[in-house]
Amino acid sequence: MQVGIGKCFGTFGELAQGEIDSQPFLFTFPSPLYSEARFTPARVGSLIGETRGKKLALMAAEQTLRMLGRAPSGYLSIASSIPVGKGMASSSADIVATIRAVTASAGVTLSAKEEAVIAASIEPTDGVMYHGITAVNQQTGQLFHEFPHAPELVCIGFDSGGRVNTRAFHRDKKHYSEVEKQLLEQIFSEMKLGLIGGDVARVLQAATASSQVNERFLPKPNIRLFVDLAADLHGGVIIGHSGTVIGLLLDRQDPFLLQKRQEVIAKVHIETGWNPLLVF
Repeated sequence: MQVGIGKCFGTFGELAQGEIDSQPFLFTFPSPLYSEARFTPARVGSLIGETRGKKLALMAAEQTLRMLGRAPSGYLSIASSIPVGKGMASSSADIVATIRAVTASAGVTLSAKEEAVIAASIEPTDGVMYHGITAVNQQTGQLFHEFPHAPELVCIGFDSGGRVNTRAFHRDKKHYSEVEKQLLEQIFSEMKLGLIGGDVARVLQAATASSQVNERFLPKPNIRLFVDLAADLHGGVIIGHSGTVIGLLLDRQDPFLLQKRQEVIAKVHIETGWNPLLVF
């Protein structure tokens, strides 16, 4: 075995999240932020690391080593640009980056599906092991759909403040009303069809609807401002359904994109004092 390095992207919230046919789902929205893991194997000793409280990554390293038939020993370090507790898939990215670092050290490559099984066994996971925008079951890691030709969106992202323990949040099962279940089925269908067909308006409307359903479970300050901006600028609201981030999505092909982006940043700052966390 040799030193292995693995990388994985984070997300900015989710395009949509909920439940359909009694199964949880989320639509992953990748961000340009990454987690990078470095694993140095050892023949003897324990599994240790410079992980600064990222114990889930150590669990991922141990599970991956055992799956490979190797002793759980070695040194793991993680460097990440993804904020923690914001709903940006920091833990999921750490876990997947770790799996990739450990397997790279053994000269083995796992499929995204195999990575998802390990990740979901540790905690509910975003679809960060797959490429691009996907729909997954966050409890099992099962891939529902991939969207290789999804329309290009611009995200103007903000942090509403504080931190959320996403593991604890997911531990409490969400009990949706019958009306909410019907709405979530519609959101799932509209998001899927919009992403497959390149229908930007459909995607943006579904994202906004999902953000509003989630208000009963984890309210976002100033969400009304973002909903109004989405309506005025033909955009969509994106949130961390189990985090603190909130943002506005715009069509990258919009001829007035630059003006709209500046308007969003200015209005949000005037109304809330917030500056963008991430624009991509």
